[in-house]
Amino acid sequence: MVERIKEYDYQYYKESYEEHQAILEVVCDQITVADRNGIFIRVSDSCAENFGVPKENIIGHSCYELEKKGILSTSVTSKVLKSKREMTIIQETKAGRRLMVTGKPLFDDAGQIYRVINVSHDVTLENELQRRLQETQDLLGIIKQQIQEEHFVESPLILGCSEAMGTVFKMIKAVSLINVTILLQGETGVGKSVYASYIHKLSPQREQPFIQINCGAVPADLIESELFGYAPGAFTGASSKGKAGLLAAAKKGTLFLDEISEMPQALQVKLLHILQERRYLRIGETTAKPFTARVIAASNRDLKELVKQGQFREDLYYRLNVVPITIPPLRERSVDIPLLTTHFLQQANNKYNLHKKFSEQAVQKLQMYYWPGNVRELENTIERLTVIAGGDVIDVNDIHSIIPEIEFGMNVDHSGTKLKDILENVEREVLKKALKEHKTTRKIGEMLGIDQSTVVKKLKKYNLHTN
Repeated sequence: MVERIKEYDYQYYKESYEEHQAILEVVCDQITVADRNGIFIRVSDSCAENFGVPKENIIGHSCYELEKKGILSTSVTSKVLKSKREMTIIQETKAGRRLMVTGKPLFDDAGQIYRVINVSHDVTLENELQRRLQETQDLLGIIKQQIQEEHFVESPLILGCSEAMGTVFKMIKAVSLINVTILLQGETGVGKSVYASYIHKLSPQREQPFIQINCGAVPADLIESELFGYAPGAFTGASSKGKAGLLAAAKKGTLFLDEISEMPQALQVKLLHILQERRYLRIGETTAKPFTARVIAASNRDLKELVKQGQFREDLYYRLNVVPITIPPLRERSVDIPLLTTHFLQQANNKYNLHKKFSEQAVQKLQMYYWPGNVRELENTIERLTVIAGGDVIDVNDIHSIIPEIEFGMNVDHSGTKLKDILENVEREVLKKALKEHKTTRKIGEMLGIDQSTVVKKLKKYNLHTN
């Protein structure tokens, strides 16, 4: 009877060992068993591949020895033996694998550890997949932004195929990605506010607010409270709740200061301080608030000339003029007029349910005009022609009905009522054209048949500069 029990116990333990060994051989995760001294007594077959050494170099060796030889970076077994509790760590092996290892202690009746069971899961591939997933998501984000840039058109005012507009678009795309101060310059009607909005839409802050204030339209005594806001009861007539102000409303987006040349000089000092310190004070408060928005300023006047005249602060000018972008007037990019005309015509046709079109001669005539009001004037003119033209085709006669023929021919501003003004405008345009064709005042003098000193004086008179 005793012999039979012994035979049964032997058979049971033999089968149990074989079952455990089979489990160690087939499981995908790595399993190791260490004794109370940290010596490995069993390991699964997959350990050899992931640890970079044969099983024989692991079984019978202690965890401390494997750490010292660099077979594994950190042993969870040694940590479990020291802390006497279950632990999970990330482990790097000699084979270049990255494992997430959980070590679990087994205690005897005396409360002492007699075994440490470790289960390791290879996360190398998972980390690689995560990295590739992140790269894919980043790439999709870039593609999405490029698609938005290609298809986003805030207004036809930014349409253009000329070389001048190509330069402007290239500059806008470059600076829109960087939170840098921008100064937009250009005549009335070129669409500076539209370009500011376009820059914001292309920027990483596109989801943040775009706040615009026209410094020339807001009364001087109100512009400060509009910009900075005020504390409750800060002055007579102030709201009992106070006001946040446009600086706060901009948050991390864009603050567009249109017609910056009209800002009162007292306020120019405060704006300079904000741009330098990136902090501001509400009226009636003593604690400064952070200012994180990008600033885009715009002016249809020559700020540099205003600085010389003492009408604009020089230090603020240089603080705003970090990235200047000059939007060319329509007369300097007449090649864009057919494209703009087609767009405005389609817009007007859709608005009034019409089917008008321009004759080729009419479009050529539009290209000959000076367009002192720039693109906005062209837009209004096209809409007006669409409405008043008698036939389905808008021709030259229709154009002359609203723009006298005398206005064509000379590509200059005829707004002056005196002959002197008209002649000066002609002279200015001739000099501008000469500057584009020649780089030196000597060459310009030879072209115009005047001496070099006269050229220099006239360029200075009209604030024109050689390249």
